[in-house]
Amino acid sequence: MPVARGIGRWLTVALLLLLAALEVLLLVLVFVPLPRRPLVAAASVLATSWCTAVLGVPALLGLVLVRALWRTRAVRTTRWAAWVALSASAVALASALAPYAAALATARVHGEGLSLAAQFAGLNYAREPARDRTLVYARVGKHRMKMDVWLPGGRRPRTTRPAVVWVHGGGWESGHRSQTPRWNEWLNDRGYAVFDIEYRLAPRATQLQQIGDVKCAIGWVRGNAARYAVDPSRIVLAGTSAGGNLALSAAYTARDNRPRPSCETRGDTSVRAVVSFYGPTDMAGMIAGGANRADPRVRRFMGGSLMTASAGFRLGSPVRLVRGDVPPTLLLHGSHDRLVPVRQARELSTRLARAGAVHEYVEIPWADHAFDYNWGNWGTQIARPVLARFLRLHAGH
Repeated sequence: MPVARGIGRWLTVALLLLLAALEVLLLVLVFVPLPRRPLVAAASVLATSWCTAVLGVPALLGLVLVRALWRTRAVRTTRWAAWVALSASAVALASALAPYAAALATARVHGEGLSLAAQFAGLNYAREPARDRTLVYARVGKHRMKMDVWLPGGRRPRTTRPAVVWVHGGGWESGHRSQTPRWNEWLNDRGYAVFDIEYRLAPRATQLQQIGDVKCAIGWVRGNAARYAVDPSRIVLAGTSAGGNLALSAAYTARDNRPRPSCETRGDTSVRAVVSFYGPTDMAGMIAGGANRADPRVRRFMGGSLMTASAGFRLGSPVRLVRGDVPPTLLLHGSHDRLVPVRQARELSTRLARAGAVHEYVEIPWADHAFDYNWGNWGTQIARPVLARFLRLHAGH
């Protein structure tokens, strides 16, 4: 019997410490800046996107387990382990509630609420393009430039409708059109035609060439507006991450000679408004002080170094392109973004305000990069009504 009690005691200790270790690991994934290795980054984004459930469920389980075992003989003799598990569970529970409380306060500022059930609405990510919607919008060299066309259901409208040109993310070197399909479906449900475009990727293309591709796509949509019952004066440009950077840069340089569209366009490539989800705004700031300053891939992508390609860094940095007459701008950025520092969005918002430009900046509390890949998390629940109001105001629909 003493042997059995000893085994039971150590099994109890092991269970309590394992639970505490799990909670600490989850806390690290949610709150601590970690190296951006693919698996670590994916785990961090997933943990942050569902942080209330990811932290709350183990925390509640730990509290229930400690209470259930507290009066047993095993716990009386290993109470230190119970205290460790209890402390970890309490911290995890408080950490699970903090992002919700902050998000609820932000949602209420915008006249909205949050739904716990909606947090489990699923992913907003597609592993490949929507090929049944695909067409070629230009040929640039040997590259066939494609877009996926998402149109609202029902009959062709009697009057023209607004459109959104959507630019995918992926660090300028990966990603694909229709990568976040639930945004396209959501926009279609509200009457917007969506043209989800691709652009040439690094390292074969520079950032300025990618901006030219975005302008090329805008020109194509303008030239084919009647075909899709689109009002060419009500085109909104939107993008996520690197796509947000390209969208802002293309919108802010629409009237400039550089960078030029990468194909022949009918008319100008201006847009009614522009939206950036967690996009970089200062390319020099993204690499300053890091090893990437000397990385030949970065130099190739930017067309040179900070010294030799200063014009390229300026044209690809929306924060350096601000004027009072830039298109109305919506910036959505997570305060806990561990890939694109939130200070980039704050700086652009500050400069837009100083210039008197029409803009709105919404900072999503505790949200990490790519928060909208979870279609139901607190950040996406805040972003949807904010985007809806912005589009109604500036695209008139």
